[in-house]
Amino acid sequence: MFKFKKSQRHRLPVGDYMMIGLTMIKVRPGYEKSAYWDLKRRPEVKDVFRLFGEYNFFLILQAEGTNRLNQILKEIEEEVKAVKTGPVLHTDESAPDKMGSTTADPVSALG
Repeated sequence: MFKFKKSQRHRLPVGDYMMIGLTMIKVRPGYEKSAYWDLKRRPEVKDVFRLFGEYNFFLILQAEGTNRLNQILKEIEEEVKAVKTGPVLHTDESAPDKMGSTTADPVSALG
């Protein structure tokens, strides 16, 4: 078994339409280590977690919209020898000013 080293995380600036996507991927046997480092090098991949079981990795992705998120996932599938991907969960593609306030007074919400 190999050990993963901590590395510098690549962060994308959070803009008006940035969204977060969560997915799992399974890679060809024997490609786990190289796939891990390929994923860590991608600036759109915020974090990679090693899994045991049906999938090899759990990914947290950041992209500008659903189309870009799907494009990134297709690129990853081709580059890291993915044989299976899990469902993609993502945040709403709405602009922050169209979403509900995150600074609302919680006491007033209780009535």
